[in-house]
Amino acid sequence: MSSRKTNKLPPYAFNVLGLVLLVIGWEILARMQSGLVVASPGETLAALFRLFENKAFLTVHLYPTLKRIGMALCFGVGSGMILGIVAGLVEPIRLMLAPVRWILMSIPGVIIVVVFMLWFGMGTTMVVCITATMVAPIVYVNTADGMASVDRNLLEMAKVYRLPLHIRLARIYAVALAGPLLSSVVIATGNGIRLVVLAEMLGANKGIGHALAISRANLQTDELYALTLLAMLIIGGVEVLLLRPARKAVQRRRV
Repeated sequence: MSSRKTNKLPPYAFNVLGLVLLVIGWEILARMQSGLVVASPGETLAALFRLFENKAFLTVHLYPTLKRIGMALCFGVGSGMILGIVAGLVEPIRLMLAPVRWILMSIPGVIIVVVFMLWFGMGTTMVVCITATMVAPIVYVNTADGMASVDRNLLEMAKVYRLPLHIRLARIYAVALAGPLLSSVVIATGNGIRLVVLAEMLGANKGIGHALAISRANLQTDELYALTLLAMLIIGGVEVLLLRPARKAVQRRRV
């Protein structure tokens, strides 16, 4: 009987249960540790509401971070997708880009931050360039692999009927790329937002990352946890409001 009842529960019920258990564990840990080490969920939420009520925080820190995230994802996802399409169509280009892709995906993000700080100084240009550079290989790999997995029979038919390149890209390659590309964008978005915050923390005087550095220096643990929660909410908001509807739309078109 219990297994039948469990099977009838909607999937989101288990998500809610996992979240509740996480919050309970967080509260227990906060009670066991000092307030300077772990802020409780209540203190974190109170600090988060105070941040949203602070107009200076919204204009000086939140808005620049959102702007940098948007710019970095546009440049990173766009360049990765274009290079992936070109590499999928031209094998020599894919082979030439392989060493660069390996270097960018294997080097630690902190090293990239330090090098780009020397190149571009501190500020938006450095943050956007770092994030776009680290995001592009993720999208590139998935796009190139998607191009390579296109049905060869469809390509042969396209050659027989002499379909132009733009029609082949729109009708054949786009369908094969939709799934892998969206999956890579989901991963790139999460990694990109984390990289923006990291770069701001090390080399910017505005943004959520800079606010994190100030909170850490002033031992404002509740605000530190609130800023971390805010970054997580941004990632979740982008995925729920933008990426998940796009994925469902692609799935409906395939059906």
